[in-house]
Amino acid sequence: MNDVKSCKGTAFWMAPEVVKSSGYGLPADIWSLGCTVLEMLTGQLPYSSLEWMQALFRIGRGILPPVPDTLSMDARNFIFECLKVNPNDRPTASQLLEHPFVKRPLLASSVPASPMHPNARRS
Repeated sequence: MNDVKSCKGTAFWMAPEVVKSSGYGLPADIWSLGCTVLEMLTGQLPYSSLEWMQALFRIGRGILPPVPDTLSMDARNFIFECLKVNPNDRPTASQLLEHPFVKRPLLASSVPASPMHPNARRS
């Protein structure tokens, strides 16, 4: 771990170790990636029902954001791998590139329309 101790970033994407100011490194970026993928697939911020301070308290206690059951198993697994509370348990970016969620081809008919753009077509 790089052991950076400053706290910068957007609350909804902060890793638990960043919230706790316990030092962090590259695994914090993997956490943020999981939050970003969750937002891309749902069209909502992680912890979207909470104010930013409430979200920080939950993140600091290791409470994960809700991940809808409607997402594919591969997508859910990818997100949960990224959102492991212990940074040492999170995969590296190289490992994530081998994950079925990334490797498996996406079929246009299997992707629901984006909640933000319901009429958008997938290629």
